[in-house]
Amino acid sequence: MTAHPFKFLDAYEKEDKDHFFGRERETAQLFNAVHASNLILVYGASGTGKTSLIQCGLSNQFQDSDWLPVFVRRGRDLNDSLFREIDSRLKRGDLADSVSLPDRVRSLYLDHYRPIYFIFDQFEELFILGDRAEQATFYGTVRDLLSHSLQCKIIVSIREEYIALLNDFEKVVPSLFDNRLRIELMNDANLSRVVMGTTRYGGIHVADPKTTVPAILDSIRDRSGVDLTNLQLYLERLWHEDRKRQDLAGQVPANGVTFDLPLVERVGKIENVLSIFLDEQVKVLEAELASRGIERPDGLPMELLFTLVTSEGTKRNMDAAEIAHALPPNRRIDASHVQHCLDAFTRLRLLRLLAEE
Repeated sequence: MTAHPFKFLDAYEKEDKDHFFGRERETAQLFNAVHASNLILVYGASGTGKTSLIQCGLSNQFQDSDWLPVFVRRGRDLNDSLFREIDSRLKRGDLADSVSLPDRVRSLYLDHYRPIYFIFDQFEELFILGDRAEQATFYGTVRDLLSHSLQCKIIVSIREEYIALLNDFEKVVPSLFDNRLRIELMNDANLSRVVMGTTRYGGIHVADPKTTVPAILDSIRDRSGVDLTNLQLYLERLWHEDRKRQDLAGQVPANGVTFDLPLVERVGKIENVLSIFLDEQVKVLEAELASRGIERPDGLPMELLFTLVTSEGTKRNMDAAEIAHALPPNRRIDASHVQHCLDAFTRLRLLRLLAEE
């Protein structure tokens, strides 16, 4: 069966340029912002596509020779992660621990002769998972990088509900809010462009778009609008359901996929799609655990998920051994089996889905 053309739960990346739609204005705004200052704050609600805007929209405004993007996620400590990302790109190998961060960045630039763009994605993790010492160290790091006339820029991307927690950051780096860009949820006109552009790219026929596309959007919309990740997940479900419909009708798959109003009504609301997806993936993991010799694997993936999700709806920073130890005594499994599940959770972004359920 041909693979579906949707990004599913993944953010768009540079190579996805031909099917990245609806963010042309924001891409131009961000490109202008990075030329206006060495520090850019990007913020917006969850599901607005901030990561895709940077990884695909902004990336495609540059030639590879014009910038060196360094994406940094917190991991277990944001400051350590920054050092590791820099050292991993040095052509001359790791520098001594005594070499300062500004000197490391200077060496990185001399290795590549390209302006360096440090992109701190999902920056809210610093507040959810980090302590004040880690936060203060990072604020000082940004201040030092900006004060050393280095060939680097810093992009901080954060969910807007955490903006108020940037107060201490601003005290150390007063220019934090000087150059900022808010990414809003797409309006229906741009969302329709995403649906029509993506389906056209994937060779999918949309019957009566003036009726079908609004029905798709209404099936996903909540009080705040349409989450772009949910849109991709919903389109993927429509694709699979139409293939099933063709099979039941005895049609040849080569006829292609069609999205129409009866199909949208059959799939229903996004809550139903999310529930089905979560159930499907948990069953797959349970079968894999059984094949690895785990007795009574039913429900075990969900126990692992609940162990990993904080009360704020984000990932708790635990390694496989810690998670295995945190499980009830009658459910403990080897850390290698836990890691197998963690890899699947990461690939499928199940942590986010569970938080939204």
